[in-house]
Amino acid sequence: MQRLVRVFEDFVYDFDGGVDVPMEAAHALARGLDTPALAELAGLDRSQTRDIRDLIPVVAEQLGISLPTREAVVDQRVKETSASYLAGSAGFVDSLSNVLWWFMRYFEDGSSRCCDSMLWLDLWLSSGELEDDWTYWYGSQEVAETAFREHCSAVVEGRSCPKLDRRSPTARPWKQARAA
Repeated sequence: MQRLVRVFEDFVYDFDGGVDVPMEAAHALARGLDTPALAELAGLDRSQTRDIRDLIPVVAEQLGISLPTREAVVDQRVKETSASYLAGSAGFVDSLSNVLWWFMRYFEDGSSRCCDSMLWLDLWLSSGELEDDWTYWYGSQEVAETAFREHCSAVVEGRSCPKLDRRSPTARPWKQARAA
């Protein structure tokens, strides 16, 4: 059922435009879940998005589940990405990009939820990708990765985001980093 709920989340909150809700409903039926609305959902074409959107709450009610809020889903996905990074299952830049992608989807209006350390990491990543300058603010990729690792640990452990120490000799504003 977790897979079905995840597909519902992706569809309802527009996280994944390619998700095939009717196919996942058919898979859920094959796994033994069975409700009238789930069977109806499985019979739809994936292009019937309005009908899919209308049926998802009915299926959820019939299965006795509730969809978490958008914010709760984003928080969970950030936690999953952070845990994967800390476990060594995903690389630094890919994980950072993924976390930033999720933060940009925190609010429905497209505004993001980031702490100061993540905002600086976003600028660092943009500077590296756009200008091939991996020294912006942090001085090196290693220092940036350490900051990200601290952020991931805080997320996984349920702590507040770490505060960025602006007095750190390796954390330099853009003009200073560019002049160096």
